[in-house]
Amino acid sequence: MAKNVMDGTEQTLFESTELGEYSGYIFLDQMQTGDEIAIRVYIKDVEDGVYKLREVVVFTDAQDAPAVEIRPIIGKVGIKVTAQQTAGTYRTVTSMWFKR
Repeated sequence: MAKNVMDGTEQTLFESTELGEYSGYIFLDQMQTGDEIAIRVYIKDVEDGVYKLREVVVFTDAQDAPAVEIRPIIGKVGIKVTAQQTAGTYRTVTSMWFKR
């Protein structure tokens, strides 16, 4: 299990440049009222090797369901999942990842 202490910057929770199908969970159980965290998923394009944003989801306040599932992503040259806390008291975000 990985732990990241949020500090206002966009932090990489997971990254792989190997061919595979990846999924995981991000745990936001430490969030409280006034907190805001953005989770971003990027895919690297084979053509130019630059990460492209696939989706961004913003979570605010304490979470009723704090285990956020990252759906399976098939990647060939690059996958990256990040978190950025943009409001509130900085929290620790934990995550775990799977390759299939």
